[in-house]
Amino acid sequence: MKNTSLTIVLSFILGASIFAQDVPPRGPYNTLNGGIVDGVVVKDEVPIRSAMAYEHVRLADYVWSKRVFSRIDAREKLNHSIFFPFDEFDSQFKPPASEADVDGPLWIKHQERWSLWTVILRHVMLGDLPVYRVADPTYNVKQIIEDGYQFKYPIERISGNEDYFLNEEYQGEINSTIAALGQGPVMTVNIDGTDEKLQNDPDITQSSQGQTFEVWFDSIVDQSFDPTRSDMLVFDKTDLEVRWNKSIANGGSGLIREDGPISFQSSEGITAYNIKEDWFFDKERSVLDKRIIAIAPICKFTKVEEKEHKEMRGTMVVFRDGVESYFSIAQSEFQPLENEPTIQLEMFWMYFPDLRNVMVNYYTYNDHSDAQWMSFDDLFWKRKYTAQVYRTSDKFDREIEDYRFGVDALYEAEKVKNEIRKWEHDVWNY
Repeated sequence: MKNTSLTIVLSFILGASIFAQDVPPRGPYNTLNGGIVDGVVVKDEVPIRSAMAYEHVRLADYVWSKRVFSRIDAREKLNHSIFFPFDEFDSQFKPPASEADVDGPLWIKHQERWSLWTVILRHVMLGDLPVYRVADPTYNVKQIIEDGYQFKYPIERISGNEDYFLNEEYQGEINSTIAALGQGPVMTVNIDGTDEKLQNDPDITQSSQGQTFEVWFDSIVDQSFDPTRSDMLVFDKTDLEVRWNKSIANGGSGLIREDGPISFQSSEGITAYNIKEDWFFDKERSVLDKRIIAIAPICKFTKVEEKEHKEMRGTMVVFRDGVESYFSIAQSEFQPLENEPTIQLEMFWMYFPDLRNVMVNYYTYNDHSDAQWMSFDDLFWKRKYTAQVYRTSDKFDREIEDYRFGVDALYEAEKVKNEIRKWEHDVWNY
């Protein structure tokens, strides 16, 4: 009897390991290659879960509501389960070319659990999480109004979840929100002993006569008395055509550049999360409830000050080999942050129900027992975090810091909470 039970247990463990390998893992499991179980039991018997649906609320029972924006700060001890453990990117890490590359060895993650940012970044690449920009990308920098919490500026997918790997334009737009990017050097070619910059002249290409890549390519080669002496012929022609097209896209100068450096944001660089939620009273259940609508990770950006505008974002600050760094346009390379002024701003916004279906399969640390970890979805559902109100719906559509400063802003945030509690109290008659 004992032998039979042992055989059943071993078969289950091995089967769980094999099954976990066949299905792309949704979280770090304690089942490893070779039938190894890192612990006493297999911690996740159901590899993929879906988030539990919220209680249905009828419009007739939706009698009162208040929109509240809050900030979950990484410095608060109660919030550490959301921000730890840190992950790290090797300096050689490049944008993954396939789903298999996402979990490659150059993205160094904890074996047992991940931070919320690691989960978000992984599934943005895998195509499970749509991303909304913080501002309209078509506006001039002086006209930018960062109202991305209204879901106005989505980064549209063209074909499906694999766009990050198959669509270069989509990957570039996503990378601009999750990584620090630098401008690559201008490509040069040696023609008859002279280094010439490669440039697609916008005036010619966009004229009524136009200019095709083939015409441009042949004209460059023909500049040499001896075409075999031109370095133009050593370029990958297909790759060069892509760069040629990019050079005047979105009002580009026409200079053809090499790929610029890229450094992905790690969990160590995430300083907070902003959440947009509705506090409402459900008459049917007679409860004051809360629903998170959207969430945005926050990190540091270099600060740009405009004379006629308040502080604005520059380039993203990331950790490279444990050092806070930013891409310096003047130096054309990543530099240590040192005394560069910074500002903390949102990277992008996400629809929270989309995130729920992902993070329900990832676990946070439990201070009381390693056997009873809760999922990130449980953490947000039970509100096991602390957040500071920084904005509420009002007639002026403004943040608290626009009319209260310093400690007065904290008092104003507490005043908002007390007013909501007072409204809930006044509903009841004793």
